[in-house]
Amino acid sequence: MMKSSKTALFCGLFFLLLASLAWVSGQSDKGNESCLVDGTSLLPISRVSIQSTDGNISLFCSLCCARTWLDAHQEVAADLKIGKGSITVVDEISGLEIDATLAYYVESNDYSRKENRCRSHVFSDKQTASKYLRKSGGRELQGYLAGLGPKLSWAADFTLPDMEGRQIRLSDFRGKIVFLRFFSMKNPFVKQDFTDLQIAQERFQDKGFTVLAVSVEDTKKDVERLLKKLRITFPVLVDFDGKIADSYQITGFPTGFLLDPSGIVDSSTIGEVTADVLAPFLHSLR
Repeated sequence: MMKSSKTALFCGLFFLLLASLAWVSGQSDKGNESCLVDGTSLLPISRVSIQSTDGNISLFCSLCCARTWLDAHQEVAADLKIGKGSITVVDEISGLEIDATLAYYVESNDYSRKENRCRSHVFSDKQTASKYLRKSGGRELQGYLAGLGPKLSWAADFTLPDMEGRQIRLSDFRGKIVFLRFFSMKNPFVKQDFTDLQIAQERFQDKGFTVLAVSVEDTKKDVERLLKKLRITFPVLVDFDGKIADSYQITGFPTGFLLDPSGIVDSSTIGEVTADVLAPFLHSLR
């Protein structure tokens, strides 16, 4: 009799345990489902917060959840586009909460949250976003959430002849940090500028850096004379009709653009630049 009671008690406890596990599993499934559908989540990490015009706040465990919710709530997305309401995201590297209108979005084959297999990523600055693009082989998702967020400033590709007549593309230099210099022989300081740039070329070329100069509406003979006199070793291209300079909206000489290895414009400058000025920028772009 005692043995039968123990057996019955054991069976009862066993079935109670199974029922408890089933309940926990159901709650977990509901948590993941609600994250995907209406923005509420049992998961402890909130990646996106959306406040609508009525003051309601919706929290999401991933960018993908927030995107799904916004697609289903077009009226909220429309308000966000015109500055009504607010949306914040959490930077993937620093963990800091930032305004979604200032964030850069990238898609890759890597999960940002394994729980729901989201492959969208967010970064607070373009240098970090660009480095992640190079590392992951991903693609930019500009405007991923309600069309918000800046676009990465990709340098427009072009093809121009060098001093030997070979056709050179800007994209041929992908993988290097490039200082793209537009210059004119009419500039009285061009000699000093090229002297400084040659010093930078020699100092940083072993660290994945190159100067790429573009002569604008100069004669080839004048440019050749300068290069020979200063023993310039970095590549120089010729924009005889100035069309490429116009496409870059050049308004004065010399003008320079510092491109990271992805081909994204990190910064621009008008006037002469020395190796010492370039050094801290190059360090941050590697």
